[in-house]
Amino acid sequence: MNYQFAKKDISQHIVKYGVDIRPTFTPKQDKTKLQDYCNWLIEKFGEVFEVLLASPRELLVQKNFLLGDNKRAEMQTFVLTGRGPLFTFPQRLYIGGLHDLNIPDKDKIFRKALDELRSRFADKKVVRVGVINEIIFDTGGIDSVEIIVSNLKGDVWKQSVKNLFIRLEAPKEGKNINVEIRPTYLKHTGRGGPIEAAVGKAGFGIAVTVDINNQQMADDLTNSEVREIVSFANDYIPEELIKFLNNEY
Repeated sequence: MNYQFAKKDISQHIVKYGVDIRPTFTPKQDKTKLQDYCNWLIEKFGEVFEVLLASPRELLVQKNFLLGDNKRAEMQTFVLTGRGPLFTFPQRLYIGGLHDLNIPDKDKIFRKALDELRSRFADKKVVRVGVINEIIFDTGGIDSVEIIVSNLKGDVWKQSVKNLFIRLEAPKEGKNINVEIRPTYLKHTGRGGPIEAAVGKAGFGIAVTVDINNQQMADDLTNSEVREIVSFANDYIPEELIKFLNNEY
């Protein structure tokens, strides 16, 4: 099947920045300082961080994004995971139509947020930074399983496969580039963009997740090393990714 991935077919794009911290945060010990940090995020970058939600088991910040046509999308934009903080910046959502969110300088926001985290937790080290791009290509009425299967070599495989999940590891220039590809079914309703639906009730899509991070675990990444990882990811997404998916190298 001669399907070509294209930037114009991206119906959802969410960018996440993940930080691996050592030693990891201890909820009980670090609770007050972490909540103070989240309140700083809300005060400093209200366009991304809005409401703090804290419980004994989780710490997160949400944002209710105002879209066009009086539509809204509520998303978790900061989550404290077992490995460290995860910052989320939606770039494009499909809720009754395409909505491009204007969040200027998301890289700068992330770097400033990381700098503030370092200053408040001087005993912590940043050993890995990853930039995760979650993208959905809308294939319309073209069965996304058939698109992905068409890249398999064996005819028996092509005829037999009804679903599949592909994970590729393609390290380059000292960076891990981990790509996950899977077919999905879309219906363009709901609060958070395209969501999976039952077969036969919606269009098709291909979900692609790209996680780019430093290949070697660092003792403590410098600010320049963090900027280099982020810059590398920006250069890769979406143009280089689309070339890779279309086998144009």
